[in-house]
Amino acid sequence: MILSPWRTLFNTTGAEETEAPAAREGIRLAAEWCREKAILEMDCTTVMAMLRRPHLQKSLLSFIICESIDISRQLPELVVDCVKRERNSVAHELAQLAKRTKHSAGWRLRAPMCVEQTIARECNSISE
Repeated sequence: MILSPWRTLFNTTGAEETEAPAAREGIRLAAEWCREKAILEMDCTTVMAMLRRPHLQKSLLSFIICESIDISRQLPELVVDCVKRERNSVAHELAQLAKRTKHSAGWRLRAPMCVEQTIARECNSISE
């Protein structure tokens, strides 16, 4: 199943402040729409480490991380995977779309036209 949400965030100061709420939103949508293993890919290793070891967190983002973990318990399995920034171009395109349009949206079972070719290219390169 394809879920392709984006949300406009205001007043964030760094990658962690942007990626942690984005991860929580992705996990929330997966828990709502999917009843199978979910894979959360991100290029922010700091937030990825926080999600993998939530009990060690003393960060200001720990509330968001703990909430994300609680939501993930509704899924059969959640895999948090690190991808290089250049392999995360769909997320980058959706972030740029949110910046340009200044609104939030979500698509289920398809993706916005602006990322369809990128998704096809990335899926084909993984399967080769």
